[in-house]
Amino acid sequence: MTSSAAAANAGSARTKSAKANTQRRNPLEVITESGLFKFFILACIIVNAVMLGYDANYGPNHQYSALIERWNTIFLYIFTVELVIEFIAQGPRKWTRNGWNWFDFVVVAASWASAVPGVTALRVLRVIRVFRLVSNVPQMQRVVEALMRAMPGIFATISVLLIVFYIGAIMATTLFGQAFPERFGDLARSGLVLFQLTLFDDWGNIVSEVGAVFPWAWAFFLVFTVLSAFAVPNLFIGVIVDAVQEARTAELSRNVKEIEKDVSDIEEDVEDIAEAQEDAVAVQKRMLDELRALRSEVAALRGGGAPPA
Repeated sequence: MTSSAAAANAGSARTKSAKANTQRRNPLEVITESGLFKFFILACIIVNAVMLGYDANYGPNHQYSALIERWNTIFLYIFTVELVIEFIAQGPRKWTRNGWNWFDFVVVAASWASAVPGVTALRVLRVIRVFRLVSNVPQMQRVVEALMRAMPGIFATISVLLIVFYIGAIMATTLFGQAFPERFGDLARSGLVLFQLTLFDDWGNIVSEVGAVFPWAWAFFLVFTVLSAFAVPNLFIGVIVDAVQEARTAELSRNVKEIEKDVSDIEEDVEDIAEAQEDAVAVQKRMLDELRALRSEVAALRGGGAPPA
């Protein structure tokens, strides 16, 4: 009976622990993680963005200006209350570890700055609220996270592109500066023309004009254009694609770790259940043995004989 009671107590303790963990969960956290709450905030962001666009398109004196201004204030209060609720629900330590929470805080703070009366220039900061779409849509979050991961590679690619432009500007100024001072008279002009060529703005006319004096100039412009407009910019695509793949791999790795943790917990529960079953079988066998012994004693007493030893 002792083993059976221990197994029952262990199972009861695990059940009570699980219920206690569920009950200890902050009610505000349940609210902020609910789909209805997230949908409401997302709808507020979208409606507010549409209102801001309408207000900017038709100017400050249209017929709905006062109504939009009133709703802008209401939305600002809604976003502020949401921020406070999430801070209380998550707690200071958990809240501060999430970069998206800080992003929302900066957006809301900028929105309050735009609401300062008498400072018209700050009103443009209201449009920053639209950025909250990024923090409230997981797909957008992954894109931004991938972009942030790609920033070192992007800066390296920009550096390579600047080197290409610098070398090209020096060569163009040296080769064509005297013949075309209005276009290649100094590094600044040469760089501007080369940037114009990179965008294929009037590419044919410039090459034809310079080629009339320097017949081999097309080779220089062709090599520079291939490098600046095709080769180096494609590095941006490669860097961003790699960053997106890394972000996806990191997310999959996190999911795998969570699954492994869940599997480990399930295995521990299965082991506990197996041990409890083994204890129950042992107790059942012992009880059957005791029951047989009791039956033998009862039979012996009924027969008038001494009970078996």
